[in-house]
Amino acid sequence: MRTPGVVDVAAPLRAVEQWCCEPDGNSVRLTARVGVHGDDPNLRGHFPGLPIFPGIFVIESLCQAMAQAFGRDGGQPPVLRNLRSVRFLAPLLDGDELTLRITVTPATGGWSTKSEGTRLDGTVAARIRADFIAGQAADA
Repeated sequence: MRTPGVVDVAAPLRAVEQWCCEPDGNSVRLTARVGVHGDDPNLRGHFPGLPIFPGIFVIESLCQAMAQAFGRDGGQPPVLRNLRSVRFLAPLLDGDELTLRITVTPATGGWSTKSEGTRLDGTVAARIRADFIAGQAADA
């Protein structure tokens, strides 16, 4: 239901609903989850009648997971510096859940990540390799 005089806009995306982080030798294993909710205003128009979680939202899930894990305690959250490789392999549909398993390795000035996103049925939906810098502007 629309309210007269109010413009419908999408709210900022909450791309991580749950996350956990575990050390693994020189790396960190980070797991993030987010549900795909077809009635979310952010999915409006992508696509009407068959909402699909957009690929950019998968990348945003990675960025928000990194911010949650490495931007705590008042520190500046990591900033995405470079997408080395992105592959979208299967759609994430209404009622699904993205589980993003991220291996985070320290690199000069930040972190290197390798991620695999799966659907509820175990199908690999995305693979991402990306680099983050520590709390600086992305164009630094």
